[in-house]
Amino acid sequence: MMAAVGIRPARADDAEALSRLLGQLGYPSEVAEIPDRLIRLNSRPGTTAFVAEDRGKVVGCVTVHLFPALHTSEPNAWLTALVVDETARGKGVGSALVKRAEDWAIEHGAQRIALTSALRRKEAHEFYKTRSYEHTGVRLTKIFTKEPGRPSANLSPTNQAN
Repeated sequence: MMAAVGIRPARADDAEALSRLLGQLGYPSEVAEIPDRLIRLNSRPGTTAFVAEDRGKVVGCVTVHLFPALHTSEPNAWLTALVVDETARGKGVGSALVKRAEDWAIEHGAQRIALTSALRRKEAHEFYKTRSYEHTGVRLTKIFTKEPGRPSANLSPTNQAN
């Protein structure tokens, strides 16, 4: 078991570590893009990113979002990314990040948190199930691709889909 990790908000100077982690998650990201992504993420109310640090090295990250819904008075929370460095897996880092995301969501009025996980990520599914997450639905996705002659969708921070 790893010594207790510190968890703090992600910062622009975490860009290199976040790029490495996102690559391990399957989302290759240029280091130079990360600071602007954090600015957009942090400019959206009810959205945050945390990193886990061990002896000054970023070894994991999680993002969590709140969103209002018509079917409930309380905001819903959505955990949208969780990754732990390959060298730190199985040592409690993921559990600590999920706990921090859940605590943050509760502090901001959420009474539930949900997430999506690719079908191929069987180990991740088991990780969440052991933390009392239940399989309650199905996520369907439609990918918008830029076709020749068709303008890209306007994805400003206020209308980005997560």
